[in-house]
Amino acid sequence: MPIIKQYLKEKYHLSNYQIAQIEFFFKSIISELSKMIIMGILFHKHLKMYFFLLFMMCLLRSFSGGIHFYTYHSCLMCSFAYMWIVMYLLPNITIPKYAKLFLLLLCAITCYSIGPVLSKYRTNFPKKRLYYCRNITCLIILIYTFIMYIVPKNPYLVLGFWMIILHSLQLFVAKIRTKGETVR
Repeated sequence: MPIIKQYLKEKYHLSNYQIAQIEFFFKSIISELSKMIIMGILFHKHLKMYFFLLFMMCLLRSFSGGIHFYTYHSCLMCSFAYMWIVMYLLPNITIPKYAKLFLLLLCAITCYSIGPVLSKYRTNFPKKRLYYCRNITCLIILIYTFIMYIVPKNPYLVLGFWMIILHSLQLFVAKIRTKGETVR
């Protein structure tokens, strides 16, 4: 690694800070990919469902944030528990169609009110970006609500419903963990 850093300094005249940013970027990518692969192995019997939920989770978290863990193992364990609960536990709870639709609308309101909840490493967030993220999150949930209205019994849509519910609940927890920060 020192050889690469030296090469970047000499060839591209990068500062130590810029090199640290590049290093952080690649460590983050490798960390996230390895967690996805490990969970893929653990959920190999339901790989299609896992990939669908992974897509949903990434989509929601990209625009509304959530609980952040600052160690690899705690993030992996929480992500695994989160996926396991959505895949195996929550789908056993039967909720009427119109109650699901109402809950999804509440989730859209919740995510708009609370989100995005950022990592402590991302402190600067312009208001324009804040509203953009809130609007995209609500749009995702509202489109999902419309699709769920049309095809309420699809097992993948049921999983996505629970992913949205759990995501909205964890936003509350994430907001509380930010130690009394006011809702934007």
